[in-house]
Amino acid sequence: HHCFVTDVTTMPSAFHRCILPLLLVARASALVAPPSRHTLGRRAFAGLAPSALLFPALAAHAEDEKALIAELVTIRKSLDKIPGLIDAADWDGARTILKNPPVANLWNLGASKNTIRKLAAARGDDVEVIEFTDDVAGALQLADQFCYDNVFIYFQPGNGKAKVKEPKDQVKIAKAKLDELLQLVQ
Repeated sequence: HHCFVTDVTTMPSAFHRCILPLLLVARASALVAPPSRHTLGRRAFAGLAPSALLFPALAAHAEDEKALIAELVTIRKSLDKIPGLIDAADWDGARTILKNPPVANLWNLGASKNTIRKLAAARGDDVEVIEFTDDVAGALQLADQFCYDNVFIYFQPGNGKAKVKEPKDQVKIAKAKLDELLQLVQ
């Protein structure tokens, strides 16, 4: 039925993009050579064989998505360490976490390394996932900037007070956005 195919093609996930050709080949094969009472016709079977090539790609896609989600979980756990480092005025320690993979993948190493963008692509350019990219990247970049500024605060004009609340607030924003994203994709 046309309605069935239309419903499947409008679904956004990469899973459905991969499974659609399989369904279309199976449907076309059934129309060309309807199955006999006892067996699947040779033409129908031959029509399904090329679609079997999709399954390794589908399995690899699922593994990629799992690995990307696992990386996001690791990043989220890494962010839990930063407020304590900030409280201890360990600016270099906080920046080390922020500036190195996997955390840096979200804001400092370019779009091709961004775990959220990769996850969105693995999910068929999932717009809901892509929307988290800028919020998380911006919060992490600001947290790093505040920590960087604090390294030099004692040598700069002004009151000489390190900013503690501001970088912690930015880390809190990044954590909240990652929690929201993980809730969406898990």
